[in-house]
Amino acid sequence: MEANKLFLQALEENYNDGFDKYMSSLETKYEANHTFSNKHDKKMQKLIKQQRKPYYKLISTAGRRAACIIVAVIVMSASAMSVKAIREAVFDFIKSIFSDHTVVSTESGTDKGYPEQIEEEYYISELPEGFEATNTIRTNDSIIIEYFMNGDYSSDYVLFSQYTKSSYKANYDNDHNQFDEEIDNEEQKYLIISNEYDTTFIWDNGQYIFEIVSNLPKNEALILCKSTKIKN
Repeated sequence: MEANKLFLQALEENYNDGFDKYMSSLETKYEANHTFSNKHDKKMQKLIKQQRKPYYKLISTAGRRAACIIVAVIVMSASAMSVKAIREAVFDFIKSIFSDHTVVSTESGTDKGYPEQIEEEYYISELPEGFEATNTIRTNDSIIIEYFMNGDYSSDYVLFSQYTKSSYKANYDNDHNQFDEEIDNEEQKYLIISNEYDTTFIWDNGQYIFEIVSNLPKNEALILCKSTKIKN
């Protein structure tokens, strides 16, 4: 299937040595067939594109590569494996905590009254001077915009995302990320994930899920979150 080839291509470009032989052995061992969604394909295309950028080396650590291999094994053997997770409610989100990673999602998207696709587009109204949008990805249920200082991929960056509630789900490596919560002076609640490279802010404004990832100081990134507004 074309979807499966796209998934393997994304992994292959990160693991060149013996990749074909290794992945073939996994497929034979688990005898698993899986068809990926269009949304998954678009994310894989984004992964392939990003790994060619200079700044990708900053986030492509050995630990993350190992985690990616683990994910591949889990996907290919999904029909034969069942992994239980500890589930914690954090503000408007659900954290499903596994041994090596945590999945952040929201269950409120299954309720009636929330947009099933992006109907109102938001933007960062107080983006620092010098930041340029270098890439934008739009689907019916998400918008992802990458900003880099002076368009330089090796400099400071801000990644801004908007999702429908039902479409939001993110995975985080437990070994390299720390989870916190914060409420600002306007009573907005944020789930915060920090590591040695950047900080991720996730919040729910009542209609959509937003995410800002940046290597700027935490207080500066929070200002960006608070400045998010609807485009006229």
